[in-house]
Amino acid sequence: MALLELANLTLRAPEGDGPVARILAQMPDPMRPDPPALLFVILLLVVLYLYLRVVFFRPITKVMEDRERDLHAGGDAKAQAAAQLDARQKDYQARLKELRAQAFERRKALAEAAGKEKQRLLDGARAKAMAERQGAVESLKGQQATAKQDLLAQVDALAESMAQTLLKQA
Repeated sequence: MALLELANLTLRAPEGDGPVARILAQMPDPMRPDPPALLFVILLLVVLYLYLRVVFFRPITKVMEDRERDLHAGGDAKAQAAAQLDARQKDYQARLKELRAQAFERRKALAEAAGKEKQRLLDGARAKAMAERQGAVESLKGQQATAKQDLLAQVDALAESMAQTLLKQA
């Protein structure tokens, strides 16, 4: 029963001279601060704080700082990679533009060469056609002259034969 009364958290003090009253009389007053106990608790809290700071918080802050550094390093690497990618794309665009210009110039030069070749072939064909025409005209003039001579010879022969036929009849 004494233990039950001791465990009772009521503030009333037991009456009498029993063992509970003696135990409670030996205990310090809870409302009055005990400086040595208070200093001991403060010292324990400071030691606990320093211990936790060294053993627990320092590794955690180191891990967090490493993680933050790695994140920033990854962001910097990403930014550098993006900058390199942009530079390469600009370089490729410039090279592509240059190659397209070269291809256009090459196409233009080939078109000019094809035009010149076409003109040369046309001129050669015209000269050949003119030469053939000239030969044909000369041939026709020669044939015309021979035909004219043949015709005149036939006219003379026909005229003589008619004249003899008419003379025979007359």
